[in-house]
Formats: sequence, C-alpha cells, structure tokens
Amino acid sequence: MEKIKTVKTREDVVKLLSAALEHEWAVSFEYVVHAYSMPKGRFLYDDPVLRQRTDARAQSIQIGIDEMYHALQLGIILTQMGVEPSFRTDEVVRFPRVLDNLKRDKMTEETVTDLYQSAEVEPGAHPKIENMIWNISSDEVRHIRQFGAMIEALEASPDAEALCFRAHPERDRRDDLKLLHGICRLENELTHRYLKYVMLFSEHQDLHQRLFKNSVNHMRHWDKLAGILVKLGDVIAVENAETGPDGVERSLRPMPAEYPGTDRISALQSLLPSEELLVTEYERATAMALPEDILAQLKVHLALTREHVFTQGQLLANAGRIKGLG
Repeated sequence: MEKIKTVKTREDVVKLLSAALEHEWAVSFEYVVHAYSMPKGRFLYDDPVLRQRTDARAQSIQIGIDEMYHALQLGIILTQMGVEPSFRTDEVVRFPRVLDNLKRDKMTEETVTDLYQSAEVEPGAHPKIENMIWNISSDEVRHIRQFGAMIEALEASPDAEALCFRAHPERDRRDDLKLLHGICRLENELTHRYLKYVMLFSEHQDLHQRLFKNSVNHMRHWDKLAGILVKLGDVIAVENAETGPDGVERSLRPMPAEYPGTDRISALQSLLPSEELLVTEYERATAMALPEDILAQLKVHLALTREHVFTQGQLLANAGRIKGLG
C-alpha cells in the first residue's frame, strides 16, 4: 500500500482515498474469509472494548463488515468528487494456521491506521474528509486492540497450533461442491456490484437504499453458504488464489475489479440477468440430494433471490417510464 504523506490538493485527496479504498475492499473480504475458515465458538477471548468473553470468529466477521462500511463511505465521497471508485484490491492471503491469519489481520490494521493518521492534511482545506479519515482510523485502532486480544488468548491456549478448515479433497469432482462454490462467487460478485451502484446513485435516497438492501441480502447468503460448505467438509474459497508449498493462499483478484453499468438504466439492466442466473443456480442446488437442513437454507436464499428478480424488474420498468431520469 502506497503511503500518502501530504494532502493539499484535490489530486492528493483522490490518491489517499483511492489507496484506502483498495485496502478496505481487500480486508472486508479477507477478514470474513479468515473467520469462515475457523469453527464457531472454539476460539474465545476477553474483548478489551466489548468487555466480555467473545468468539473470535464472530468478531472477525463484524470487523470485516466494518471495513465494508468504510469502503462504502470512501466510494461515495470519491463518486461525489466525480471520480469512479476502484474495485481493485490489495492482496488477500490465507494461512493454514488460524493464529497466523489473526496476526496478519492485526498487522494489516496497523498499516492502514498509519496510512490514515500519518497523512498530513492541510488544515481547513478538506475538513469533512479529514474528519471521516480520523473517524475510520479510530475504528481501526479498536480493531487492532481486538485482534491483539484474540492473538494473546490463542497463543496462551492449547489451540495455538490450530489449523483452518481445508478444502474438500474431492471439491473439483463433486457436483454439489462445484455448484455451491459457483453460487458463492455469484453472491460475492452481486454483493459488491450492488455496492458500486449504491455509490453511483448515493444522491437518490430511494434507489440507494433499495440497492443497499439487496447487497446486504447477498452478503448474508454468502455468509450462510460458508457455513454450508463447512457442513459438507469444505471451506470457502479464496478466488483466483495461488497456493505456495507452505500452504499459504494468495490472491490479487479475490473479486472482480470492474462491474458493468455506468448510468441508472445500464446498471439496472445488468442486475436483472445476474439475479435470474442466481435463481437458476439455486434451483439446481435445491434439486440435489443434500441434507434437509441445507436444502431448507438454500430454499430461503432462492425465495429472496426471486424477490430480487421481481424488484429489479420493477425498478428497471419504472426507470424507463420517467423522462429525464439519468
């Protein structure tokens, strides 16, 4: 991550926010992948902020959600400045050991906190942006303390050498696992594509909120799918990752860097077929001989995705009726 030391001009602001955005996208993905790679309720720690016994997995997911909100804030500001937000990411890494992932998470938070807090913004030149940066950095400081407490607790426990869940040895040969991983990719892609349009149409409260709702739904589905994969003896994949001889997975493209749609009509037109494709894939999955609890969860996803198809069809039709709607 490039460090921006001085922020005086508009170009300096764009450079700082863009660097931060690419980081926030990466960690919003990386932290939840790390969390989904460990079991629920096994790695407990005393949270220094919440001041209660807490599940490291659950709190890592919450921190990942915090980072997604940071990305959304940064993207909206860039859009308002007339700059198209980037969906490129910093490198995403998953280590075989749970402890190594937590250490990376803490180190990453320390790096981005330094990026935010060491940037010398010219006094009074960009007060709202400066305030936002300090507010985000305060969240990162909290995250550092929380990851630090997780690390200390795990190092002091019998689970210090605990490994993450591993990919099913027959992942590439089992139709159910291949299909579910494909659905995961679609859910992740739609989560972020909707967020792009939330940024793009942030001035339109009605459309903004409808698109954000769908983004959250897709993220929840992705979360549940991660659990389904664990039940089937697999683990969420790091997309486009290369695995080294030490078992460390690294990816520079954990999610698409570009999404279609540059105005209201083209954006809405791109969403409808994607939602329809997701319906088709869920219908295929619910027709498989999977355990009843898994089928029940997939049917919930299918029903809500059908709602998205209806909603997106109506949003597109309504937008086409309105003269002068850009």
